[in-house]
Amino acid sequence: MKYIIVTAVIVLLGFFSVGIPIATLPGFIKGTLGLSDVWLGIILGTQSLVTLLSRHHSGSLSDLKGPKVAVLRGIFFSVISGFVSFGVVYFQGTLGLVILLLARIVLGYSESLLITGALSWGVGLVGPANAGRVMAWSGMAMYAAIAISAPLGFLMVHQFGFQGGVVLSILFPIFAGIISYFVPKVPPASQVRIPFYQVVPKVWKHGLGLFFAAVCFAGIAGFNTLLFKEKGWANAEWVMVIFGTAYVAARIFFAQTVDQYGGKKIAMIFSAVAILGQGLLWQTNHSSLAFLGAALTGFGYSLVFPAFGVEAVKNMEAKFRGVALGAYVAFFDLALGVTGPLAGFVANHFGYAAVYAFGMVTCMVSFLIAFSLKDTKKLNAA
Repeated sequence: MKYIIVTAVIVLLGFFSVGIPIATLPGFIKGTLGLSDVWLGIILGTQSLVTLLSRHHSGSLSDLKGPKVAVLRGIFFSVISGFVSFGVVYFQGTLGLVILLLARIVLGYSESLLITGALSWGVGLVGPANAGRVMAWSGMAMYAAIAISAPLGFLMVHQFGFQGGVVLSILFPIFAGIISYFVPKVPPASQVRIPFYQVVPKVWKHGLGLFFAAVCFAGIAGFNTLLFKEKGWANAEWVMVIFGTAYVAARIFFAQTVDQYGGKKIAMIFSAVAILGQGLLWQTNHSSLAFLGAALTGFGYSLVFPAFGVEAVKNMEAKFRGVALGAYVAFFDLALGVTGPLAGFVANHFGYAAVYAFGMVTCMVSFLIAFSLKDTKKLNAA
């Protein structure tokens, strides 16, 4: 359990490099740069696209060089991304847009290394039988960082401007790197690089389940502040706090259920809760119900990732675990990359509430995919 928590702390601190921009970029892009919702989706989605394209590389690096190497490289590039982001404070217009896109590209690569490496590292330290807990706690750390980033980023921007948030997105990963240095290595799992086309057929169904569920997160992260502004509601910065708190609560109290009861049952139950949350966000005309919708979405979405993930890992040999995890998590990146522009299109034509109708439908698809999985319970040690 000690190494599960340590790995989660590393993910928590490292993921502030992702969470802070999520909290601060929408207002900066729309307000300071004056760009459209579609550009907002493209800029946010660029990071996820790069992360997607580099997942196989990250998984292979983790298997061949060891997951600690992958994590440390990911932290290094997240710091570089932060320094590049400073440029957009001083340069506006086209040059500022180019700098911002470059920072997002570097950040996308760093996230791929950090998360893929951390998951493989955690499973390697505590054994495959605890894979569900590793994924649950690491995912909890990711969204805890996002939840904390919302009010923290708002405060820093209010006090110091956009650059204040950038400073935090550099400092937190540095602390993650210091902790990582003292955590034991896991020997490389393989000396053979498995082609990507051989991995995808083993995890595609589980990945699609994650893909369709992740749309609800992308919609809340990218468009909740704009929905609140459209409705004339206050306190939009608390949406991600509530989402993240519910997400973390589900992980704390129910993380063990994935290993106990199998991914299929847990994915079905929790995707159903996410469906309810998205439906509330779509239909409500009161901010309190929108907060409830965010809570239900966070609680439901919370265990979808480890539920499908445990089933995906079962299909791969231990020596290719990093590649399998990389391929599986790539579907999450694909969801964010695709959802950003699509949700921007939906918002432009039907309003921001329609983004959550879209999310409700995709969560229904995730539920059906979970229903179609074989009913298994435990992950055997390897």
